[in-house]
Amino acid sequence: MLLVEEGWHSTMYLATALEDAGYDVHVLTANDTAARYRQRTIRWTSGPAIASDRFLSHLDHMAREIPFAHVLPLTEAAMYRLWDAPGPWSERLYPRTHGWQRALLRSKHAMIEHLGARGVAVPAQTRITDAVELDAIAVPAVVKGATGTSGKMVRIVETRAELAAAVARARAMAGDWVVQDFLAGPTYLVGGLFHDGRPLRLSAAEKLEQHPPRTGGAIHLRSLAEPALVDTGLHVMRELQWTGFASADLMRRADGSFVLLEVNPRLWGSLAGATSAGVDLFTPFAELLAGGTPAADLAFTADDDCMIFPRYLNAAHYRTLAGARQALRDLRGAQGRDWRDPAFVVHILKRLFWMRRRAERF
Repeated sequence: MLLVEEGWHSTMYLATALEDAGYDVHVLTANDTAARYRQRTIRWTSGPAIASDRFLSHLDHMAREIPFAHVLPLTEAAMYRLWDAPGPWSERLYPRTHGWQRALLRSKHAMIEHLGARGVAVPAQTRITDAVELDAIAVPAVVKGATGTSGKMVRIVETRAELAAAVARARAMAGDWVVQDFLAGPTYLVGGLFHDGRPLRLSAAEKLEQHPPRTGGAIHLRSLAEPALVDTGLHVMRELQWTGFASADLMRRADGSFVLLEVNPRLWGSLAGATSAGVDLFTPFAELLAGGTPAADLAFTADDDCMIFPRYLNAAHYRTLAGARQALRDLRGAQGRDWRDPAFVVHILKRLFWMRRRAERF
């Protein structure tokens, strides 16, 4: 089994689970370094950055040397690159995708427009073109790129001056950008494991805290078994007909309904919230990989609070004595399993360092 990623710590949980299921796991971290580490039977290897000319030849070499049963791209950038460049590993890509799915997943804006036309509530958005009339756009608003994770290509603007500056910055960065209506209120997540759009495992939660605030990844979640939230998330995945891990970010309107913000076709960074709420994502996933058809089990514990370790330590207000106590508890718990290996922690911290060095933030 080959996992292709860029340094996300969520990869640790999947790699460990696949190892526990009996798979021989290799992780290729595309961060343009040459680091290597052996953790139990899992082999962690760094290699060329995904956008580099050397990445595909490096992957081709690995695929010829090792008979991988499956190649799993775990980030959108990895998916895009592997979709576009056939190689000796192409027939082993998981999940298998259709052209229409790939087209939607390449653009958050196209995804919003597609799902909005199919009955999913979405925010109104205006494409940023040379002819766009900024004076006609209400503020506050959200300026958003077609790709990006953890809020890296999202900016909330409060004034017209901020809107003009953000649009100018977006044009300088090039690519496809929109201005979306700003929706005040809490953000929610519906995530799980799916097979052709049918849910096999599911969790839903409110994001009590994010880092960076408002646009970043969740660092504190509370599970929420609210039918309207779950139904909206299931509607999204049903329309996308997705197989594998996926999550949807949503916001609640004043009338209690939910609006889709974006879809993430991968294992999400705050998956520990699902595990804390009693959801086993990985056992049925291993069964899917083996060609089985797992029975659906959509139960999860409501009102379960979960801090996402160690991500919450990025927020300054957790770098306190109380935060240290919380981190020690989490280090001793399920989230801390791999972090209790000091040598592996050094390897992971190097991965995170290079991921941040390479990240482009809007």
